[in-house]
Amino acid sequence: MDWFESKPHAPGGGHAATGGGFYHLSVRSGSRANGSCAKSAHEYITRSGEYDDPERDALVYTESVHMPSWAQDNPADYWDAADLYERANGRLYVSADFALPRDLDTNEQIALAREFAQELTKAEQLPYTLAIHAGRDADGHEHNPHAHLMISERQHDGIDRVREQWFRRANTGHPEHGGAPKSRSFHGREWVEHARARWAELTNARLDHAGSQERVDHRSYERQGVEREPGHHYGPAAAHMMTRPEPHDRLTAVAEVADDRDRLRDIEREIAALEVVRGALVHEVEERFGSERGEGSGGSHGGGWSRDEDSHPGR
Repeated sequence: MDWFESKPHAPGGGHAATGGGFYHLSVRSGSRANGSCAKSAHEYITRSGEYDDPERDALVYTESVHMPSWAQDNPADYWDAADLYERANGRLYVSADFALPRDLDTNEQIALAREFAQELTKAEQLPYTLAIHAGRDADGHEHNPHAHLMISERQHDGIDRVREQWFRRANTGHPEHGGAPKSRSFHGREWVEHARARWAELTNARLDHAGSQERVDHRSYERQGVEREPGHHYGPAAAHMMTRPEPHDRLTAVAEVADDRDRLRDIEREIAALEVVRGALVHEVEERFGSERGEGSGGSHGGGWSRDEDSHPGR
């Protein structure tokens, strides 16, 4: 897996210095080298194919944009063709998974996710598929709404190409004879930092427009200059209780509840980050298992695995 794949963050990162918004955005490279399969990843995030299962976390919204003509009616054809025709050492896709603010309603969450997808792809007309999952727990409560974004690095330059030609090497002298040119935007630590910062900016703008006081910050607490979780505010009455010599059990109980909530948020952040790593390990194990059984030799995708895991808690 490429160097820029998200690693688990230490507890305490991702909140606004003055608020409590939960921030999560991870980016990874989908390539044959790390056992990725574009078709399977697309089926997973869109809850189609083998992942069309009502027991899984529900799909709320999906769209595929900037697709070539042969994939506009069925975007799954695009990702299947990427597996078939993309160069052996070429990346199949770049994926981003990000948490959506619960302070926004469903339509606002969709608008926010679409805005971010367009920011990353519009300038170069890069084909993408966006999918939003409800993030509901076992009791049906929405606890972790999140989005999955798959981006192809093949630019839609307006030249009509069949799928076999689309993934060939580009011809700068005669573009019509070569494949769709590849973007070089998704490389380097600066790009990852820019994407994370931009997601925080867009999120905070939507939260502000919705009248929410919640804010997120893509920086870790260390980078924000915060040494620990923000202090608890007890109010004037509680402050007066602290000055009295007799026991103040009620204040102690309030402090313990606040500490428990902080620990719960830390655990939720760790789970989200670990799910990203878990998904990558599942891909690697299944790809190796398939190779040992000889399953990868006759398949059309050459990846040896067929499952893609969610990057967030839940199914």
